[in-house]
Amino acid sequence: MDKPIPAFYACYLLRSTIRHASLYVGSTPNPVRRLRQHNGESKGGAVKTSKDSLRPWEITCLVTGFPSKIAALQFEWAWQHTHLTRHVSPNSRLSRAKDGGTRLSPKSGRLRKRPGKPRLCLTDRLANLHLLLRSSSFERWPLRVTFYAEDVFKIWQRWLKQDPARDGGIRDGIEVGLCEGSASATGAEDGPSGIQALDVGYAALKPRLENSKVLLEAAELCCTLCKAELPGTGAGVLVCTHDGCRSTTHLTCLAKRFLAKGVDKAALLPTQGNCAACQGELHWVDLVKELSLRMRGEKEIEALFKVPRARKQKAATSKADVLPEDDEDEEVYESDELPDELMLPEGEEGEAEWAQLPDTSDTEEHDGLVMRSEPNPMHRRKAADVYAGASKSEPVVEDSDWDDADILT
Repeated sequence: MDKPIPAFYACYLLRSTIRHASLYVGSTPNPVRRLRQHNGESKGGAVKTSKDSLRPWEITCLVTGFPSKIAALQFEWAWQHTHLTRHVSPNSRLSRAKDGGTRLSPKSGRLRKRPGKPRLCLTDRLANLHLLLRSSSFERWPLRVTFYAEDVFKIWQRWLKQDPARDGGIRDGIEVGLCEGSASATGAEDGPSGIQALDVGYAALKPRLENSKVLLEAAELCCTLCKAELPGTGAGVLVCTHDGCRSTTHLTCLAKRFLAKGVDKAALLPTQGNCAACQGELHWVDLVKELSLRMRGEKEIEALFKVPRARKQKAATSKADVLPEDDEDEEVYESDELPDELMLPEGEEGEAEWAQLPDTSDTEEHDGLVMRSEPNPMHRRKAADVYAGASKSEPVVEDSDWDDADILT
């Protein structure tokens, strides 16, 4: 495994807002983007959610805290096929597989029995979720269940009250709660809410990475528990997540401490414990996630600490800020910013431009060359040069300050 623990990965329960009986279970690293795909607002999505008659969909429940993408996919498949998964014993299954008949295998050409998938309602989906959270395969994972639909959360609570043993069947470390706000809301005026407020990146780990860098660059770094020297590379070194605490320990030392003080003595991996220095509560997944990002997430860290480039904005300067008060109608150009078309001095009425000559007798025609009767010195010199070369097929004005002049023929 050469990648860090993902910043976010979740399994979700989707429900159609048009027909509440239509449900879908999936997994994603970005719930907002995935919901847009299911609703047809962006490319992607599943075939089962592509019917326009069932859109829009809403996310009613999220299960987060998976240590890897593979772990989330395992949980997703077990939630979709609770009647077949080996993570649940056959005696504990709430739904049974039906006889789906036989089908012809496209690879071998043999007839194979195909188990039928039972039809599950919303209560059945929630009951299977509760069953998986109590399974020995997932019960020690740092999972969190968040409901984004109040009516679905009430169904969950009602199902737990039917059997008192169900409420105490989930490990204390697994949190279950209701999030305020709708799953499909775009965010209130006070800020984003619902799934829009989820942090799916490593932004929360940025201060901890900076703190770890300072501690690991110390000349003498020793383990808080065994007092042995720690490697300067930071490999296998866990740093306390609390502000102001400078505790650094070996991964194995802290794991043994957490397991020794834990309730389950047969467990192989710890879930939580207290810091040996500040006595603050630590979650094992938070410690290991920071370690994996520090050791394996070079690209992720580079993107996290990358300074965004300032966009060059062309300042729109008003005339009043640049021009003197007594001459507001005159435009000022820099030496390297000449206008596309040079404007001649305005007349008495201030309307005529060089390309739009007035319909008066102030112009004379000489062999097809239009000139003013009383040009200023600059125009007189340029006009003479042009007139001298008017007999040529392609006259060009050279050494002239009027760089944007048209070629006259």
